[in-house]
Amino acid sequence: MTSVKEDLPSAVAANIKGTFAKETKAPDAETMFAGFMSETVRDCVRAGAAMIGHVKANIRSGNEFLSISSTTDDGNVRNRKGFSSDVKDYEMTVNVIVYGIDEVMISKILETRRRDLGKNSMTIYSDTGCKDPECEDPDCIDRAHRLIKIT
Repeated sequence: MTSVKEDLPSAVAANIKGTFAKETKAPDAETMFAGFMSETVRDCVRAGAAMIGHVKANIRSGNEFLSISSTTDDGNVRNRKGFSSDVKDYEMTVNVIVYGIDEVMISKILETRRRDLGKNSMTIYSDTGCKDPECEDPDCIDRAHRLIKIT
């Protein structure tokens, strides 16, 4: 586990591709995604996050998308846009920036919370620093070197 300084953010990006067992009404799908977001934030706080920078997600289903975010410790979620059709398959991009916990802890939280969203797979990236131990470039920006986990 990496050392964490409360005044420096930890940032993680994740891509979640999933399918619900059956088509889910638009309002119910939006409630599920908002619940995922809210609980992710609350889990970060319970794990020791000193401050929530932002937790945001864009979810695509067909040609529609839902944009949700939270920036408060209580996990209050704001929706922008939304679905007008039932949701079966989706692809979600999540960005988490918090202070006080490391990227590994954020990844564990996302791993746990994604289970609330039907059958899915997730790829997690660190948005800060190179994670490739063989890379000698101090300014590395290769996204493949920031891969934390594929599930």
